[in-house]
Amino acid sequence: MKFNHFPISRIILSSALAAACGVAQASDHRDSPYTQQHPRADIGDVFLFQGTQTGGLAMAMTLNPLSGSGAEGTLPSDKITLSPELVYIFKFDTDDDAKADIAYKIKAGKATDGQQQPVELRRAIGAEARDNKWTGIVHGQGESTALNRKLKVVRGKMDELLFVGPRRDPFFFDFLTVDAPVALAIKEALAGGDHLPAAGSSELAFGRTDMTLVVLEVPEMGKDPVNFWVTVADDTGKTVDRMGRAGIQGIYLVDAPSGYNPEYYTPRNAAKYPTVGDLNDAYNASAPDQDRPNYSEQFTYRFEQLEVGQDKLSEKVAFYLPDMIHWDPQAEPGYPNGRNLREDAIFWTLYDLNPFMEPAEGVELPHIGTQRMSDRFPYVAPSINQEFKPGSQLEPVHPIFME
Repeated sequence: MKFNHFPISRIILSSALAAACGVAQASDHRDSPYTQQHPRADIGDVFLFQGTQTGGLAMAMTLNPLSGSGAEGTLPSDKITLSPELVYIFKFDTDDDAKADIAYKIKAGKATDGQQQPVELRRAIGAEARDNKWTGIVHGQGESTALNRKLKVVRGKMDELLFVGPRRDPFFFDFLTVDAPVALAIKEALAGGDHLPAAGSSELAFGRTDMTLVVLEVPEMGKDPVNFWVTVADDTGKTVDRMGRAGIQGIYLVDAPSGYNPEYYTPRNAAKYPTVGDLNDAYNASAPDQDRPNYSEQFTYRFEQLEVGQDKLSEKVAFYLPDMIHWDPQAEPGYPNGRNLREDAIFWTLYDLNPFMEPAEGVELPHIGTQRMSDRFPYVAPSINQEFKPGSQLEPVHPIFME
């Protein structure tokens, strides 16, 4: 990625985006009033990449943000679970109409022995892929993995691999080596403005925190282009959270920062959505095929704030909406073609929207994550409260990755 040098007056204009992107919403953590009150429904991040365990398409979502941190409203790492009242869904659009054609659905039962839960995996196609209900054909059953207990992997009838359990939050954003208002805003937030247990580094963008990780690898998928997103739905089939691209709600659907007129900062029908939070809840309850008619106004307005030329506005909106991650096996891998666990997707997005950033002298950006990931399923780094054998910082009490 190449960086150009811009006059300081142009750089200052990027403060509009800096104010928009508070660190708590830099990915999708705590993105709406509902998810703030229901952390087991709160999707933090979404990933899609070619798995090395089977060679198929690997997909992941994270839930229960900031766990293990002691932050208000969070639980310890050994207490976080999936909700038995919710359905967790990976969705795929195979014909480019922003409607699901294939879905993998996951549901967990009541926790036993503290954290371990029975887990079922279903595969749905057609109308059942779109209904958000607990429908589809059973493909696998098993258990989640409890912290510092034996690794549990659900194996599906088509050799799918499914993991559910606590792991370290893989999200990161490198802001230390970027000289721009957006970096300054995030530094300020990490200094305590959002009361997050975070430190200033790309690895510790949210501090040392855990989430509930759901990883599914499907050997037969990944050979053809698809669009991808994830949803969490209640027992009526209503979607209560969804996510595709990184940072969408944290940039486009946010409350006005101090000094900005809240009635103009994020356009909305105030009678229908009294607060921006109501707009976020409505966004989460909708589907990607509704994105352009429902949210183009907010996206266009933000692009205008960022001085995107009038001749480019419709092109930008069409790129970011519908809110899905695209996967093309023939294209070069790397965000926005999929999203692997080490990528700084937020940096990519901010630079794409407003490239008035200068790296420190001799610095090449974007950086990649430095957490202790693995090339074995389920890939994500161990919990911040992982127990290791006496005298070792590398060998856990129980193996945490597949052989």
